Amino acid sequence: MSSQISEFQPVLLDLGAPRRPVSAAIDWRGGLLLRSTNWLGDCLMTLPAAWQLRQLLPASARLHVLAPAFLAPLWSACPWVDGVISMAGKRISAAEIAQVKALKLGVGVIFPNSFGSAMDLWQCSLPLRVGRSGRLRSLLLTHAQREWPRGENVGTCHQLSYYLELVSAFGPVRLDSACPRLEVKPGVAESLGVSGSGWLALAPGAAYGPAKQWPMESFRELAAWHHGRGGRVLLVGTGKEAAVAAAVAEAAPGAINLAGKTSLAELMAVLAATDAVVANDSGAMHLAAALGTPGVGIFGSTDPVGTGPLGAPWQLVLASVPCRPCFRRECPLCSPEERYCCLRSITPAEVIGTLATVLAGRDA
Repeated sequence: MSSQISEFQPVLLDLGAPRRPVSAAIDWRGGLLLRSTNWLGDCLMTLPAAWQLRQLLPASARLHVLAPAFLAPLWSACPWVDGVISMAGKRISAAEIAQVKALKLGVGVIFPNSFGSAMDLWQCSLPLRVGRSGRLRSLLLTHAQREWPRGENVGTCHQLSYYLELVSAFGPVRLDSACPRLEVKPGVAESLGVSGSGWLALAPGAAYGPAKQWPMESFRELAAWHHGRGGRVLLVGTGKEAAVAAAVAEAAPGAINLAGKTSLAELMAVLAATDAVVANDSGAMHLAAALGTPGVGIFGSTDPVGTGPLGAPWQLVLASVPCRPCFRRECPLCSPEERYCCLRSITPAEVIGTLATVLAGRDA
């Protein structure tokens, strides 16, 4: 039997003073460069910390973001970001370094915990560079904060806490997840056939692996239920998820399957145009919440306390089985009866009931 967390509220901890606070007398020059994280869900969970970092900047300093190309539209949808430098490859190129240097920025902040991300900003010759230690990264930083504590506080606080802690090197931060909503271009959703009301978006995939994916048959029942009540169904996801999305779409005649057919900017537009979203613990869940669209999140192997959606109110459904959260990509249990028991124990009836509550709250 599954249990439901009604309207997820992030638990944010005060993790203490920064190891090396930045002096108030900062030579900002033209402003600050923020090195984005590399995954959609992770990136969306950093937005409230990036927003507070923006507020700590003096009025004359501008905030620029260095991000992988596929995430550039996300940062461009943040009205408080002054500029985005898109990286065509995994690492910053000579041409992109030249772009950064032309901005004459004085400060860099590295959100990811990889050596390469710190190297990206070191190559830009930024005089002040703030990030986390570990993996020899301290050699590339001027203000190395404590290493990301892997496994610490699991089930205790949201991942956002650690990004707020990093930002606190520049000044006091608030323990909240407030952030302006992402802005989408008008007319994009309509051009993809998503207009009017009554739309339910379903995201049956998850890039992390099958231990995050609620069974396709359960998504089919959900799609059929919404179609039966006169609603319209939209499927979203990556190209790798197109087949499962097509199978779910068959349960709701007239459904639109956009899996693998949208850019990130187009995906943002259609998620913003829907009444609600049902998704696994995935980038689509985090993106919908950041756009202000409510929904239902289904958690299998992962920890909702640490990675729940930030933004719009979301209901989370998770199984009360003793082996979760295991954080595995695939279920390690061997017998057919036990394999993926966390996901299979969450029934369509439970999710439908939770979704009905979300839709009723939106209509109230």
